[in-house]
Amino acid sequence: MKNACRSYRSKCILLIALLVLPLVLAACQPSGGAELKEVVFALDWVPNTNHSGLFLARDLGYFAEEGLDVRIEQSDMAFIEMVASGAADLGIASQEQVLQARASFARVPVVSVAAVLQHNTSGFASPVSRQIRSPRDFEGKTYSGWGTELELAFISYLMERDGGDPGQVQVISQSASDYIASMETEADFAWIYWGWDGVNTELRDYPIDFMLLQDVAPALDFYSPTIIAGETLIAEDPELIAAFLRAAKRGYEKAIEDPEAAVDALLKEAPETDPELARESQHYLNGQYIADAARWGEMTPERWTAFAAWLEAEDILENAITVEEAYTLDFIPQ
Repeated sequence: MKNACRSYRSKCILLIALLVLPLVLAACQPSGGAELKEVVFALDWVPNTNHSGLFLARDLGYFAEEGLDVRIEQSDMAFIEMVASGAADLGIASQEQVLQARASFARVPVVSVAAVLQHNTSGFASPVSRQIRSPRDFEGKTYSGWGTELELAFISYLMERDGGDPGQVQVISQSASDYIASMETEADFAWIYWGWDGVNTELRDYPIDFMLLQDVAPALDFYSPTIIAGETLIAEDPELIAAFLRAAKRGYEKAIEDPEAAVDALLKEAPETDPELARESQHYLNGQYIADAARWGEMTPERWTAFAAWLEAEDILENAITVEEAYTLDFIPQ
């Protein structure tokens, strides 16, 4: 009798499992039972707080709810080429990178589809002991940078507007491990993003003077960074882009609502990150994701036109471009 009862219970348990399993599997699939579509997303740098909303959207299942299986990859600085070639479906790049790529002799066909941050958060930083209070004070000082033409154009433009001589600046390629190390060993000022290096100087009690670029020259308020797609994907699968951005928007809004969850998602992705720096950076960027815009992802034609005109005037672009082809507002989620 006992053996019969055990056999009956086993059969019931098996039957229940067979009935429940399809329901569990269905819950893991998007509506309609379709399989998740694989999406590769290329980062522009090592994982940081610019990307927190993306990690949250992935880890909380927002991408899956849109039918997407998103794999976020570091790209060894080839992120624009990955997106343009289709090796990555989407990626991240700043406004000036998109404009320069499209104006290059290769005519790289990438397009910005949403802004991650609403305003440029970069500028020139120097230790207070160097007494660099305005661009004219760059004269006789050493600049440590990445060796791009854009950096030198920023310096020249700001100095000339302030009556300085750019020829009096010594320019070196940064060899130190970070901004503070560079200032202590090789240079007097550098171009930094406040959301990371600036926040770090506050945490390490390292007083600096900081010139936010658009405070000195309004035309230098550009979108940095943006989410990008290739022209081919825009033409062939616009719904994938729309779905991705709907989920990304939820991820960034969640980061604003719950910064600790955003930091946890970042540290899960990049456990080598300094937790205190990530936390303070996240709190700063939470005020930048949407800022004064009506919604996350917003971009304006005026911002694109003004900055492209500045790049052309400074002879930064290799070829003339149609600015309106460098971005689209069609996919920004409501």
